[in-house]
Amino acid sequence: MTSKYQFPGEEQKEPTAIIQERKFLNRWSIFGLLVVSALAVVLYVSNVVRVNTLMRNMQRYEKTRDSLVYANQALQSEIMRLQSAERITTIARTKLGMIPNSQAPKRLP
Repeated sequence: MTSKYQFPGEEQKEPTAIIQERKFLNRWSIFGLLVVSALAVVLYVSNVVRVNTLMRNMQRYEKTRDSLVYANQALQSEIMRLQSAERITTIARTKLGMIPNSQAPKRLP
């Protein structure tokens, strides 16, 4: 007859089936923990690799944008130089043989 109470110094023995089941569950829980940890590491590393790739692409695009902005500024200054009234007047006199009109143009109604 087994009693519900345990006296000091007396060990209560568990059935071997329960002990075997605990070892089995403990092994599976460790295996599961290892699998979950491995998946977490793989996801973290892939995320780091992806972020690094995106950063490299972003730096490359920024460098391209900066060079395009510089080229655009150079073209804008060239347009301003070509559209200057002084340059156009000089070309009209020298190459086209035009002379400036002494009177202001009249506006028709």
